[in-house]
Amino acid sequence: TLASISSFVERRVDEFLSQRVSHVVDEEAFDKILSFLESRVHSIVKQKVLEQKVREFVSRRVEDLAHTQTSLGEMFTGDAVLLLKERAAEQINPIVHQIAEIATAERTRNQIGALIKREVQNYYENLAFIKKMFVSRENLLREVDDLVNESLPKRIEETLRGDFFADEARNFINTAIDNAMSRPLPEVIGTIAPEKLEMFKAQISKNVLALLQGEEMTTQLSAYLSDTLYKIRPHSIDAILQTVHPQAEEKLKNMLSKGLVGVLTRDETSNIVNTVLSRQIERLLATPIGRLSEHVSEEQFLIVGKNLTETIISAAREKLPQVIQDFDLGGVVREKINNYPVEKLENLVLSVAKEHLRKIELFGALFGFIIGVVQVFLSYWAFTK
Repeated sequence: TLASISSFVERRVDEFLSQRVSHVVDEEAFDKILSFLESRVHSIVKQKVLEQKVREFVSRRVEDLAHTQTSLGEMFTGDAVLLLKERAAEQINPIVHQIAEIATAERTRNQIGALIKREVQNYYENLAFIKKMFVSRENLLREVDDLVNESLPKRIEETLRGDFFADEARNFINTAIDNAMSRPLPEVIGTIAPEKLEMFKAQISKNVLALLQGEEMTTQLSAYLSDTLYKIRPHSIDAILQTVHPQAEEKLKNMLSKGLVGVLTRDETSNIVNTVLSRQIERLLATPIGRLSEHVSEEQFLIVGKNLTETIISAAREKLPQVIQDFDLGGVVREKINNYPVEKLENLVLSVAKEHLRKIELFGALFGFIIGVVQVFLSYWAFTK
């Protein structure tokens, strides 16, 4: 029945799944499995089909990104955007230091001094003659040199290294990132020429394939497969299935039960079983077994006989009193008589009565003959006296 088959399958599956992987698969088999997986992975990453799939995937993703109207902020998680801002803020101090070096460099100071001196020259040329008598051009130019070479670098460094400038720079970077994240990618990078886009796709595909087919990736995959296989060895198969898929065990039992029932209910299976049984029975019957004592020892005979005797006696002691108590002989006779046909019962009674009546008639005739003889003898005896 279906219930029996399901129960049998469940017991066998539970027995198998309760075993540890290390008990089912030995060290040599593990090495073979690992070698097979490694060879399969290596062959897969080298196949042309995988390369074509990677190129198609990269092409689709790049096309989607190049024409999407989704904002950049929706493509990144909040943690990713926050990390981007933190990394950008970490670059403020190096940027400030670089700006300070550029602003205080000799070339920069010379350019600033030349611009200021030109303005001073123009200003001095436009002064009235009387004012020129009280203002010295050389003093003005000397003041400009002092300002550019001494005061300006200090002021620039103090301004750039102050907290105010750092806060303003940080706010500026955060605002710029937020503005960029609110815009779609095509708007941020602009329109890309088709040939440039194809080159970009080819470059990405090449880098991805180089990464997948590289020796480092192969080594990492081999190490990962080896670690994974050796980690599952101490665990039972049932625990591994529960981790991979909680319903896997139940589905496996149902699948095996249905499959076994389907195989057993097929006409081909019945024919095969009947054919095999017929051949085995014919072969068994055709094979002479000889004397039974040649196959079974005397000790085994005694043990079997003793066990059989004890079994029969025990069964008789347990069942015989109840059987005798439940057996109703009178009821059985009455039931048989009540169920016997009336015509047959009448014929049976008449046949029995006829046989006994004939005996009675013969006995009566004999008895009457004897009485008659006695009477004759008595009459003769009385007459002679």
